[in-house]
Amino acid sequence: MSGMIKRAVALALALGWLAGTAAAAGDTSSTGLKQLMGENFQVVGKILTDLIAARYDSIPAESEAIMKHADQLMAMPPASVKSKAERDLFLSYATNLKIASSHLMVVTTELAQRDKEHKGGGEMNIDYLRAVAAEHYGSMVTSCVLCHNQFRRHPL
Repeated sequence: MSGMIKRAVALALALGWLAGTAAAAGDTSSTGLKQLMGENFQVVGKILTDLIAARYDSIPAESEAIMKHADQLMAMPPASVKSKAERDLFLSYATNLKIASSHLMVVTTELAQRDKEHKGGGEMNIDYLRAVAAEHYGSMVTSCVLCHNQFRRHPL
């Protein structure tokens, strides 16, 4: 298990580096958007580390931060969004990010509560809930990747 945690920490550090690189790239007119993306990268990396380490108590707040970021993204599409169709697509990615983070918040709140009360699964399959949390995390990451592939045409 410690090897998985080490890999998660390494991934989180890599995401932090990537966020710094993303914030440093490009023109200054999109500084707010780049800062927001950098913050998202850092939070998403922390969520991954917390999921792998089964530290569910901090994930709801982290998920809420991503939800707020998704709202902010909806208000500031990047300069590469030109047409109405592209705007609609961008907004759909931001909406998917918000929905996935909202679902992750709900599931990890339940997991954290069960850990706090030392209930275990009871009638609920906790391993299934952990898998559901990972699936919502994956949906968040997928939304980010699809959006960046569509609207960020040049590599970092």
